Amino acid sequence: MALIERNTAYDFSLFEEEEEVVLQESESQKNKVYDIRTERIRRRKPRVDPLTAVVGFAVSALVIVALTSIIHGQAQLTELNQQISDAQVELTQMQSYYTQMEMKVENKLGPSVVEEYAKNVLGMEKTQSSRKEFISLSEGDKAVVASSREKNIFEMIADAFKSVWSNE
Repeated sequence: MALIERNTAYDFSLFEEEEEVVLQESESQKNKVYDIRTERIRRRKPRVDPLTAVVGFAVSALVIVALTSIIHGQAQLTELNQQISDAQVELTQMQSYYTQMEMKVENKLGPSVVEEYAKNVLGMEKTQSSRKEFISLSEGDKAVVASSREKNIFEMIADAFKSVWSNE
C-alpha cells in the first residue's frame, strides 16, 4: 500500500494523451478561404537573391585569396631569412678558413723563412758594406730620335697637297 500512495513523485500526466481543445471559431474565421498555393509560398523558406549569393561568394573568394597570399608571403619570408642566416654562417666559416690559409702562407713565405732558405739552401749571405760597389752615371742625359720610316702612298699625296697650298 505504501508504494501505491508514493506514486505522487511521478507525474504520469505527461505521458497521457491530451485532449484537443477545440476553440470556437468566429463567423469571420469560418468564412475565410485559404488558397493552398499562397499558404505554401508563405510557409516556404525564403529564397536567396542570386546577386547576394554572387557577391557573398566573391567576397569570400577575395578573403581566401588574401589570406592565402599572406600565408604564402610569410612562408617565403621565412625561407629567405633562413637562407640569409645560412649564408652568414657560411661566410663566417669561409672568413675563418681564409685567415687560416693566410697564416699558413705567411709561415711558408715570411721574411725569416725566405732568409733561412737563402742561407741554407742557396748559400747566400747578407750584403756587407765592404761588398757594395757604387757606379756613377755622369755622362748626362741623352735623347735618341727614332729612325724615320718610309711614307706610304696616302702620306705622299697629303704632303703633295700641303706643298701646293703652302706656296700660295
